[in-house]
Amino acid sequence: MLYCSNCDIKYQSDQAQKFCDKCGGPVQMIEDRSISSVTPTHATGMESVTSPTDNDTVELKMPRQTDPSPPSATNLEIGDRVTNVYNNASSQDYCAYGGERVYQDKSFRCPECGRDPICTDHFDKTLRLCSFCVESRTQSCSTCNTKGLADDMAKCPKCLKIFCSDHSNANSELCLECSEQWANVVAAMESGEVAISMGTVIGTDEITIKGDSIITKDGYPVATIKENTWYASPKQWYRVKNQLLVQEKQAMGRFYPNMNLDFSKDENAHWNGTVTTWSGKSYSVRLSYPAAFPYRPPKAYILDPKIERSRHIYPDGHLCLFHKDDKAWQINTTGATVMSWVSLWLHCYEAWLETGDWPRPEADELEISPAY
Repeated sequence: MLYCSNCDIKYQSDQAQKFCDKCGGPVQMIEDRSISSVTPTHATGMESVTSPTDNDTVELKMPRQTDPSPPSATNLEIGDRVTNVYNNASSQDYCAYGGERVYQDKSFRCPECGRDPICTDHFDKTLRLCSFCVESRTQSCSTCNTKGLADDMAKCPKCLKIFCSDHSNANSELCLECSEQWANVVAAMESGEVAISMGTVIGTDEITIKGDSIITKDGYPVATIKENTWYASPKQWYRVKNQLLVQEKQAMGRFYPNMNLDFSKDENAHWNGTVTTWSGKSYSVRLSYPAAFPYRPPKAYILDPKIERSRHIYPDGHLCLFHKDDKAWQINTTGATVMSWVSLWLHCYEAWLETGDWPRPEADELEISPAY
């Protein structure tokens, strides 16, 4: 019969019970009958056991187990050998994990969960954890099966396998196996024709031809893309057409000599200066060239005073100077011409502030409060 001395609970021996269902402590095997008395026989080194059977008394002589004296109690750090928790005469107990009989001076207390005693077979001296905590707080590398604390292990975002530092890629979050597969995908993308299935680039070794169709080995459809060329941002117009920059400087210097040419950190060219209207009010203006000039027109901004609200202005603050259907912009139109449109816009703006009417024809009367 199995017995928990902490809870006074008995279990059938055929239950393969190692621990108490109530307290979690180890259970012990006891005789399936009541033992009335145990009388030590010091002279013979035998124990006299009296057991009731019917109306007779049978005296059995058994060798007495001579246990070594328990070591003296000392207070050691948690995780070291347990020598201070047992005050009974016996120096023997049972491992809290496996139920094996252990001696106090050959057992440990787990610093994580406090379980004791833990035998040497179920205490990891490197991690300083019992087998319970090792199972709950450690993970095994899927490649080499080495165990380590979960915080020291990594999970591959592709295959979701756990791997240790010895099987990680220093240049990627992927495991070594997935890193190799990704290298094959990159190599496939660098080839002339690329195969894509369900949105994922795949290698040519993963596809097969069935009739007139290309499919994966799993039967999914495959699309192929022939060799193509990616185009980066176009070079700045003035680097490609230096003579065009000369013409822009000449035209602006003739009609708006107070405008100054400057270049931003991203190498975009722009003019800064002032325009004074008939009313005598001056406006600080910036005219910014796009990289694709002259195929796209410059954008004009009123920097000071800022336009709080107006018609014919975009939310980012640049002015609407012409309607696309007017075809006012041509590839030979200069920035100086755009500055003249800006001057006209400012005069219309002042008239609109005074009368509420825009003097020139309008495609709409939408008022915008730009944020710039």
